[in-house]
Amino acid sequence: MSRWTVRRRNRRARRPRRASPRAPSTMLRRLDPLAPQDAHSKLFLCLLVLLNVVDAFHLNVVWPMLPFLVRDARGVVERDVGLYVGVIGAASPLGALCTSYVWGKVADARGRRPALIAGCAASTASVFVFGTAKTISQAFVGRFLSGCVNSNAQIVKTYLGETCTKQAQAEAFGVLALGYGLASALAPVAGGWLSRPAERWERLRGTIFETYPYLLPMLVAAMLTGLGAVLGWFFLPETASFVKRREAETNAKTEEEEKRLVKLASAGELRDIEMRQVGEWDDDACDAESSPKEVLFTPNTMRAAVCYATLAAIAIGYDEMLPVFLKTTRELGGCEFNSRDIGALLIVGGFTLLIFQLTIYKRICHALGAVRAFRLGVTLFAVVCMLAPFASVMPNDTALWIVALISQCTKICALGIGFVSITIVVNNSCEDAVKARVNGIAGTMAAFARIVAPVMCGSIFAATMRLSGKVPAHQFLPFAFVSAVTLALRVVAEKLPQCLDAPQISMPAPVREELIA
Repeated sequence: MSRWTVRRRNRRARRPRRASPRAPSTMLRRLDPLAPQDAHSKLFLCLLVLLNVVDAFHLNVVWPMLPFLVRDARGVVERDVGLYVGVIGAASPLGALCTSYVWGKVADARGRRPALIAGCAASTASVFVFGTAKTISQAFVGRFLSGCVNSNAQIVKTYLGETCTKQAQAEAFGVLALGYGLASALAPVAGGWLSRPAERWERLRGTIFETYPYLLPMLVAAMLTGLGAVLGWFFLPETASFVKRREAETNAKTEEEEKRLVKLASAGELRDIEMRQVGEWDDDACDAESSPKEVLFTPNTMRAAVCYATLAAIAIGYDEMLPVFLKTTRELGGCEFNSRDIGALLIVGGFTLLIFQLTIYKRICHALGAVRAFRLGVTLFAVVCMLAPFASVMPNDTALWIVALISQCTKICALGIGFVSITIVVNNSCEDAVKARVNGIAGTMAAFARIVAPVMCGSIFAATMRLSGKVPAHQFLPFAFVSAVTLALRVVAEKLPQCLDAPQISMPAPVREELIA
């Protein structure tokens, strides 16, 4: 036997064994677990932006082209376009409603990293069903499948919740709004400028893009999600909180001890906790606050989830109505925009959000805290969402565009404040061990709201269009409805306590102070 063979065997003997089959999947590339950080690198935040774009891009890419896809379908008249757009728009949230909590359980059981990579890979394949749609029913099925496999938004929130200290939350959770802003800038380009490309570029006539006029934007969506899966495989580590909980389960000798250790391992300040220390904690050190019982629902969690779902309903209802309103003819009270005009308006709004999140939001959150920042965003949106219909009564195109741009830019900043702040609040309302499921519950509630909101707002918009010539300023009514619901949300937001500005620490204070000291 050669000395090299002996050395290899000795090295193998010294390698630690896999502790448990419940550890993160061996099929994924192994990286060092990531503990909570006071600040993340810019490249790492860019990766999380890309992973969050998976959800936001898929949600927004269809809006500029959906009214035209519905119009091209047989048997659909102009006055009913808004209704069918709302029905198809509700398909993706319906899929998310069916699977959001399931994805949360998968992320809590198997890890955040595998769930994110799997979501990217599945989303890449799902876009082709909608891209090849020729009928309303196929478009509905395509959006439904996209919603079923598109889980990244809630898991990215969970990931950030486990890898950020309080000091890093405002900047790191702003990555979600940055991702949405990028999607708001890129998705309209793909949906508005790349739909029906054979009509614009002669060399594409007679190709598959003439047969399927809405395939090219969906190919762009597939490229983004595929890139996210590849980069996530190589550069995204598992969270230290998840790894320590799996170690706690492995080291526990009884089921009761397992629950206690998992609860303690899901506490904050993970950089200062070693499993050997966790194993030495006795029951006397843990008061009632650190009971081994797993708590999924608390009053604060449910309030935060309700606020998140309501804001999601308001946002998608408005975003569904706006392109239809802009496309509607002047005679019916609209602005008579084409798909490129709609895309350009949404692009400007997307870049405005990027600049806002990079320069202003962090200061607002640090000054007010997440709870009061959420209240500010909701109040601002209730006011500015009434600006859009004024564009239709402007005397010339220049004034029309000025009003439309101001409306879109202020609206998207208000929603940016609201969404980032309530995301921080939801994550701060629970401990790490149940964070993915809590985000899954919030995602499920938001998905249900996103099912109801497009149908309701589409129906209201279609009904108001039938009032043309009978009721003056009828185009203001659907936007007034959205504003009223937003004001009701502002009342509910008063019930959120200020303690949700910071992460919940499930470890008892005496033990935490002793470990940190």
